[in-house]
Amino acid sequence: MIFEVDPSLPNPDDLKRDADAMAAANDLYETSRSGPLTILPNSMAYLPLAHFLPEDLLASLSSRASALTGLGTEERDIRRRRFGPSQRLGQIEFIFDLGNWSTCFQPPFDGKKYGTCLQILQYPFSRGSVHLAPGQPGTAASKLAAPVIDPRYYEGPHGELDLEVMAHCAEFADRISRTLPLSDIIRARAFPPPSTSASDDFRRWIRDTTITDWHPVGTCAMGGHGGIRAGVVDSRLRVYGVKRLRIADASIMPLQISAHLQATVYAIAEKAANMILEDAGRPELAHAA
Repeated sequence: MIFEVDPSLPNPDDLKRDADAMAAANDLYETSRSGPLTILPNSMAYLPLAHFLPEDLLASLSSRASALTGLGTEERDIRRRRFGPSQRLGQIEFIFDLGNWSTCFQPPFDGKKYGTCLQILQYPFSRGSVHLAPGQPGTAASKLAAPVIDPRYYEGPHGELDLEVMAHCAEFADRISRTLPLSDIIRARAFPPPSTSASDDFRRWIRDTTITDWHPVGTCAMGGHGGIRAGVVDSRLRVYGVKRLRIADASIMPLQISAHLQATVYAIAEKAANMILEDAGRPELAHAA
């Protein structure tokens, strides 16, 4: 969501509109590693859905999650439990920052300044696909071809559950914007436009504007008890059916987590290094590390 905000507040968008200000900011950063390019002033909060959804609605969402097909028993049970009213999990992340972060909203050059409230679904059900693009074997083109990624946001029963959750989260974010202390700096909602108020309106806007955030996981997920039928790597990060190949990054995580990924990826890398040393017959180096 994009909001018109108090124009007297320093805003990152000022640098985009003023070449002299951007040049000065670059000079500060290059000479002293200081100035506006070193500031990340946004506010972040991970909230359980129980914080703003009634218990009967959470029970309904849990029931719908239990009825979904195409999921392993273990995965389905984990996903269903996340809707429990007693769960204190960060099912949605809200970020508020000054500046226009949207790729869909282009404000007019009217002197107004804007702020952004992102809502980021941490436990999506939508099921997409990643495939290698077809190419001629052995040619340079085949090696450079980008993968074909189809996230299938909000499609089918899995995606409809995501859309339901996101619509309620959007309504909550809108309510936050009209509540102190945030309402002190917000002048009006700009995107979606103020006329968007009903649940169906929010759903249409969400469908049209959703993008992927910066924390993709799961494209080479650990198979767990399901083995090769459920994933790409085993419990020691070895790729099923391929010798001498491990994967050690966020892609091995079977499900999204309620956190930014960096610390978890560090832990995966350290664990992978230890397992490689153990399997190479050098466990003393693993323990020393």
